[in-house]
Amino acid sequence: MSALPFKNVYHLRRVAESSQKPCMVCYKPTAVVLVSEDGKNDFFYTCQMHLQDRGFVTPVTNAAAEAAKKRKEELDKEIEKVKKEWEEHQKDRKAAREKREKQRKEEKATDKNKDEEDDKSADRREKQEHKEQMAKLENQKVDATTKADAEQRIFNLNKDVYAMRLNNYRSIQRSKRTAELLRKPGALPSVPTRDPSSTTKDTADD
Repeated sequence: MSALPFKNVYHLRRVAESSQKPCMVCYKPTAVVLVSEDGKNDFFYTCQMHLQDRGFVTPVTNAAAEAAKKRKEELDKEIEKVKKEWEEHQKDRKAAREKREKQRKEEKATDKNKDEEDDKSADRREKQEHKEQMAKLENQKVDATTKADAEQRIFNLNKDVYAMRLNNYRSIQRSKRTAELLRKPGALPSVPTRDPSSTTKDTADD
């Protein structure tokens, strides 16, 4: 069996926006290019979102990308933890507020309006702090996700996609060889110089 012209290892490259070409999958303009490991035998354009499709490509382990991916997972857990803590805090505050309301009714407190305003002010402050905390975590998550995608630069193609790229390469090579042969002198039979009718006549005379 002959050696394969290139391995199933592709590196991600990006071209300038002005040099975008149609994606191999969906034909939309894209600046993302996958290039065979040798850097010359094969390349094709693909959208960034297709690199998330495990039926199309599989990422090759990359330390920087793995670190960014791990950070994203940690942030997901932290965000979930903060959400749960906030929900529990809100339940506790609601219970405490109901308890105070009950006490006020029993005591007929004269400063009831002031207490209610203090509660509302505390609620607004806590909600704003929670909103800012969540926004900060979400921004960190977006940064980690972007970094994970950017750092992931090496991929293996799905076996069927790889086979298609090999067939495409071989088809191009055959076309090149055919073109080269046709350019060589003597590649095609020369045009006959004898009159075909004279050949027929000579045979009849014999």
